[in-house]
Amino acid sequence: MICFVMLPLLGAIASAALASDVSRGAFAVEHLTVPRVTLIDQYAQEQLFHGPLTEGQVLVINFNYTTCELICPIGNDVMAELDGMLPAEAPVRLMSITIDPGRDTPAQMRKAADTFGASERWAWLTGSPGEVSRLLAAFDADYANIVLHEPVFLVGDLDTHQFYRSQSMPSPEELAGLVGTLIR
Repeated sequence: MICFVMLPLLGAIASAALASDVSRGAFAVEHLTVPRVTLIDQYAQEQLFHGPLTEGQVLVINFNYTTCELICPIGNDVMAELDGMLPAEAPVRLMSITIDPGRDTPAQMRKAADTFGASERWAWLTGSPGEVSRLLAAFDADYANIVLHEPVFLVGDLDTHQFYRSQSMPSPEELAGLVGTLIR
């Protein structure tokens, strides 16, 4: 209960910072239409992207692959810090979506989730290359060269189709600020 008392305060503080960050170019506001795809989580369970996994949730999404040794671990550290900052009851779903579905099995995703201490709110998702490609295209996450990819973080929800896209590697505090402004 105390955690939810902190969310409005987090949102109020973040509103001013968010307006500043968006105007400085740290985040771009986008309207995204996301296809209905089926992915597979780190527990080898099928998950509908438009379904219980995402309904009523503010989504924080990053894209990675489990054998990445460059930017992905840094992004995963940001997600891990954010995961630890958010109240357990907050309606937030963290999602790490593979950009290498041909190699990233649910078992590999589970190992990565364990490595970064993912809570139950943090889904690590893979799937068929076709389904993952459709989702990446909808999120305008172009990973033609997965080794030299840019970090992409999106914060938003499927109901409004409004997402904030990072223009660089965000801090956990920036992401928490966005989440605070979007929780209804």
